[in-house]
Amino acid sequence: MATTKRRIQSKDITVSTEELVAAEAGIYPGMLIELNSSGYVKKHATAGGRAEILIAMEDVLQGNTVATVYTSGGIVTCLLPKKGDEVNILIEAGQDIAIGDELISAGNGTFKKASDLESGESLSQVLFKAVEACDLTASGAANTLCSARVM
Repeated sequence: MATTKRRIQSKDITVSTEELVAAEAGIYPGMLIELNSSGYVKKHATAGGRAEILIAMEDVLQGNTVATVYTSGGIVTCLLPKKGDEVNILIEAGQDIAIGDELISAGNGTFKKASDLESGESLSQVLFKAVEACDLTASGAANTLCSARVM
């Protein structure tokens, strides 16, 4: 079972961050986000698709936590982790993640197992490898932060 996470940055890593404007509401820390054509960020929208690894972080300077959602037009603190870094990412409810599972974009800002592609979806890029088990298959399970390593 996943433990309660307090930060997106999992280990002491050389941090590369940016602050970008949210193009939409509903961006949570731990989500995979992408730039739109206006230079704003939105939830990554292509399940299994290619992506720059850009993760929304908690905004601690404003007193916010990993449970604080960003609003449209708000400033999103973004983490740009490098290969090998461990971060806490938001796993989609319904997933049963084991240590070592390859993780991809779920197409809604969250992550899912690479083996859970649905009909019509294709795999372009594995983004993370799970370093923590996370079973979200129980009734009423919610999206949950889980530790993973950048591939």
